[in-house]
Amino acid sequence: MPIYVHLAWDGGIFVIRGESGQQLWVDREGLDRELREAKERGDVLLYSRERGAEEPPAQVTETFERIVEYQLPIRLLEEPHPDALVAPEERRTITRE
Repeated sequence: MPIYVHLAWDGGIFVIRGESGQQLWVDREGLDRELREAKERGDVLLYSRERGAEEPPAQVTETFERIVEYQLPIRLLEEPHPDALVAPEERRTITRE
């Protein structure tokens, strides 16, 4: 199963869990947890970034470098998932499980 990760310009991190389809906004700690579990399952990571043609802010670059450290196969998506493009005030609360 793939896991989908979208990095928003403002540093927001949107995840869709492949096994359940659950969508959530996470912080970096939550992203680490999601990526650890994805690595254990042998998932492929589907990745997109807001404003993909522009040089990203430092916080987005740092988060992407963190993603790469997990050494999951990464597939770049040209178009982000529509739910990843919502305004910051419309994002769901960060969940902690």
